[in-house]
Amino acid sequence: MKSAWALLLIGAAVLMPGCGPNGNAAALPADATVSYTFRDSSMPPPYHRSFVITFDSTQARIVVDSYGTVLADRTAPMPPETWRQVSDTFANLADVKVIEPEQGCTGGTGFALSVARAGSVTFDLAGTVCSGANSDAQERLREWIRPVRSLFPPMEQLAPEG
Repeated sequence: MKSAWALLLIGAAVLMPGCGPNGNAAALPADATVSYTFRDSSMPPPYHRSFVITFDSTQARIVVDSYGTVLADRTAPMPPETWRQVSDTFANLADVKVIEPEQGCTGGTGFALSVARAGSVTFDLAGTVCSGANSDAQERLREWIRPVRSLFPPMEQLAPEG
């Protein structure tokens, strides 16, 4: 009976490698689709820039908007080395914590990261940065997404202000 339990535990360990508190695996699966969102703080439309980067192992897309008006929509091929970099470092996000302020937030920025496989979300993290709350989480996500973000021109070129 002990050997049956041992086999069951070993089987579970093999089937669920590296699962963390957010359900994230050690690396991104080859068939994963990732979506990273940055919501800018409240400011006049000529200066407001929010964006969504969506990518998988073959392609990346960035959509920049100002209060719903699309200012830029670009795609780029996903270089294998860039996919490997974000895939291999995905496990580093397992301990990112988001704690929303009890009183809510007015005027802060927001971020979200989700990973889906076959239409099902396997990782989901979102937060608001306000008065320093969650700034570490936002910075860690921003640093992780940097290799994919660098596939596109700087924001000043994608969607110039004014």
